[in-house]
Amino acid sequence: MQRSESLDLAIRCIEALKRVFGDRKQVLDGFRTRARHVPSSIYYSGLTYTIAYVASKASKDGYSGVDLMTQALTELDLGALFEEWKRKGIAEREAYELYGACLMRAIREVAKLDGVNDLISLLKVLNDPGRQVIVTNKVLEFAEWLKRLAEASIPR
Repeated sequence: MQRSESLDLAIRCIEALKRVFGDRKQVLDGFRTRARHVPSSIYYSGLTYTIAYVASKASKDGYSGVDLMTQALTELDLGALFEEWKRKGIAEREAYELYGACLMRAIREVAKLDGVNDLISLLKVLNDPGRQVIVTNKVLEFAEWLKRLAEASIPR
């Protein structure tokens, strides 16, 4: 049996989230809600639509969702990214930006899309139906793991 990259990354996302935002129940609740609802959005609406939606909801004063998701695509250390966003007051109780960051890491690490360094380029690459199917399946597996771990580790 082979080790699951999706599970490994989901564990890293939850650990980073709890380490950095463990003292902010509203942020944890928001992340749990995103983790519960986004997998069905990926399944029914498609990965590209869901990514664009999460990015749009992550936008806030002074920060575009495109910039935040691009930063998440290029930053290797989720914990450091979450700490920077906490320090700058970027992370909000809805936690779209935090969930989106985990999705971006899944696209980079699990789906192995290395040639993209910004959100717009990513959406262009995913606009190829053949590639989108493969990437969607891998990201959906990750999203399901993240959902289960969020439900198990973040109390209501």
